[in-house]
Amino acid sequence: MNLFKNTVKIILLIGIVIFIYSYSQKGKLPKKEEILPELYQEPIQTETEKPPFKVERGGIIYDITPLFNYELYGLVVSEYNSKSWLDYYHEEWKDFINLKDVCVVWGDNVETEVYQELKFHNGSFTCYIDSKSGADKTAVFQKFKDSALSNNHLLSENDIINQKIMRAEEGDQIYLKGYLVQYSQQDEFKRGSSVSRTDTGNGACETIYITDFEIIKEANVFWRLTYSYVKYLIIVSIILLLILFFTGSDFTHESNRKNLQE
Repeated sequence: MNLFKNTVKIILLIGIVIFIYSYSQKGKLPKKEEILPELYQEPIQTETEKPPFKVERGGIIYDITPLFNYELYGLVVSEYNSKSWLDYYHEEWKDFINLKDVCVVWGDNVETEVYQELKFHNGSFTCYIDSKSGADKTAVFQKFKDSALSNNHLLSENDIINQKIMRAEEGDQIYLKGYLVQYSQQDEFKRGSSVSRTDTGNGACETIYITDFEIIKEANVFWRLTYSYVKYLIIVSIILLLILFFTGSDFTHESNRKNLQE
């Protein structure tokens, strides 16, 4: 019994170590030589003839007004799941059509490989950027081009497209197509979109109604799988230890009771 219990403890400890390391690796950004040629081009924005339309999602009717046709190849450097239980604003506003935000870079920021010297983080509506520890902040941001990064609010009602969007993670190279839009629902809220890659600050994010989405090159597949599976190993190990703890306690109490009776 003790041998089995100690073995489970060792497996749990190893699982935790692998879990922590795989977490640090699963969002690692690819090197420049791994970047596909398509990501060196600028996003394509053209005039649209698409009229306004309505979309139903989660029992809510949304009014969608297309502003421009839009296509983008980009490297995902950060992402935010609007369906997360930690999210407050989208749930409060009943904004169920904005599935996810993806912060991406392309063009000059790929060419100079400056993205490797930066760290990215997404909040509810914003992509935050800072230099990595030890990096020359001034030199890094002199190389960085605001016009080759965008934070994109992705809207979709198509379940197949939704699944692809939700699979996208840091390090993935993606292609998306759709419309830059403004949208609203029942006068509760109205959100617009940037229509320029050179603006910054509040209102600079692109709001895109997605008609096509592809992960054209997935990153860190091994570490993502390892991270996913080792979670179950840790859970099973903890359950086994709890079972051993309680059954062991019962066995000890029963043995002590018998000894007292003798």
